[in-house]
Amino acid sequence: MSIAERKRIAGWIVLLSLSMACAGTEPGSAPSDAGTAHHPAPDRERSAGGEPRRGEGVVELTAAAAARAGIRTAPAVERVLPAQLQTTGQVDFDQTRLAHVSPRISGRVHRVYAGLGEDVRAGQKLAEIDSIELGQAKAAYLQAKAKEELARKSFERAQGLFADRIASEQEVIEAEAVLREAVAALHTAGETLHLYGLSREQVDALSYDDRAASIYPLRAPFAATVVERHATLGELVTPERNLFTLADLGRVWIWIDVYQRDLGSVHLGDRARARVDAFPGEDFAGEISYLSARVDAATRTLRARLDVANPEGKLRPGMFVEVELVDPHVQGGGEAQAASLVVPESAVARDGEARFVFVAAGAHRYERRDVAVGRRTEGFVEVSGDLRAGEPVVVEGAFLLKSAMAEESLGGGHGH
Repeated sequence: MSIAERKRIAGWIVLLSLSMACAGTEPGSAPSDAGTAHHPAPDRERSAGGEPRRGEGVVELTAAAAARAGIRTAPAVERVLPAQLQTTGQVDFDQTRLAHVSPRISGRVHRVYAGLGEDVRAGQKLAEIDSIELGQAKAAYLQAKAKEELARKSFERAQGLFADRIASEQEVIEAEAVLREAVAALHTAGETLHLYGLSREQVDALSYDDRAASIYPLRAPFAATVVERHATLGELVTPERNLFTLADLGRVWIWIDVYQRDLGSVHLGDRARARVDAFPGEDFAGEISYLSARVDAATRTLRARLDVANPEGKLRPGMFVEVELVDPHVQGGGEAQAASLVVPESAVARDGEARFVFVAAGAHRYERRDVAVGRRTEGFVEVSGDLRAGEPVVVEGAFLLKSAMAEESLGGGHGH
């Protein structure tokens, strides 16, 4: 066989091998059916009844997975809910627990101790003011005190001399007048220091060797948070100058506007719930403590105020809030209210803007039902949609079901 023939045969073998590889066969093996592509059959688990274990909006767990999830259900029920009013408002400081701290005397800022946002105790030193005026007032008090002591001794001596018939009665009267004048001057000097904020104990303890006689301490009137600070080291300040603003944020006010048509549903003492976007799902309870006596002529609304406890300081003045007012006065009187379908708040899950619940539809089988939510009261929320009273909704373990459904939508496996 010539070399050319050998090359030609080798080329045929290569072409034959490439053709068989494209057809999905090995040399020497049986070819597949012509024109048929091989695709593995879909691996879809089925329940005992032959239905798919999971479909759109349906999740079915194995007994073991359900036990691990700790799923618990509660029935949807019908209840008569208290009459409620929805409005909006804004958080403000409790003005009864707000203080503008200013010096009682002019001087220069000597030291600043409190910082912006710092929590301070009642009586805690915020700053020190170096005041020439205070130093002069203390010196005047000490001088008046010395004159009073001298006048008292002179009066007592005159009384003794008069008793021994050495001094005349006129001398005693004159000594007594000088003493009265000295006592009055001492009292005036002491009251001046009291006006500057010194206590009686601090005034009594004054001495000539006090090197800090001109230092005036600026103290917090109550336990609060420093919400404003305007004290600058070395700056000249006067009593008109506000150096610190302190606020007790443990309780805040919420101002709301009530429309004229709703005034009959709003009363002093009515309960209210406030919600803010910063803390979704969390309610802040309060009650109406003030109703304005005047309706705004332009907006036809009335100003009302809520007192709201804020122990963790989550509500900040200036926050926009949604408020739900509860009117207890309609209970037990008037026309009977229609019952509403409610579920525990923990049963409602979110999918973007949508709200839904999972309904138990068999052994470890759960269906998603989209609902619209309404009023909330005492841990329950009003719902409407594809749900009937008595149907069991998932109140614990809904997160696992939601995760399983999300896995299905992404094409995940059947491992539940």
